[in-house]
Amino acid sequence: MNKDILNIVFTLFLCIVFGSAAILALEFSRLAQFFPLYVSVAGTILSIIYLIVLLIQYNKIRHEHERIAFIKPLRYIGWIVGYIGVIYVFGMFIATSLFILSFLLIETTMVWWKSLISVVCVLVAISTASRLLGVYWPTNILGF
Repeated sequence: MNKDILNIVFTLFLCIVFGSAAILALEFSRLAQFFPLYVSVAGTILSIIYLIVLLIQYNKIRHEHERIAFIKPLRYIGWIVGYIGVIYVFGMFIATSLFILSFLLIETTMVWWKSLISVVCVLVAISTASRLLGVYWPTNILGF
C-alpha cells in the first residue's frame, strides 16, 4: 500500500468520524447541539472536499510510489479510538490526562516534566472553558 492510498483511507475515516458526530449531535438539546453540530458538519464538508481532491490527484498520478508501512496510520487511528474508549470508561478529564501524557511520552518522546506541564495546561484550559461556557460533562461508566 502506498502513501496516497493510506492518505485517502485516513481521510475517509475522518469523514466517517465527523459524519457520525454530526448525526449524534442532532440528539442533543437545541441549545447544546450548536457547537458540536457546526464543528462536525464543517469537518465532514472539509474532509469530503479533501477526499475529492485526493481522489482526483490519485487518478492523475498513477505511477509507482515507495511502499510505506501500513501500521503507522493505523497506530494513530488506534490512538484516537483508544482516547474515545478511555473517555467512555473514565471520563473526559482523566482520559485527557492519560491520553496527552502517554501520547507525548510514547510518540513524541518528550521529557516527562514537559509532558506534565502540557497536561496541566490542557486541563486548566478545559476546566476554564467548561466553567465559562457552562459545559456539562456527562458521567462515564464508572459514574464520576
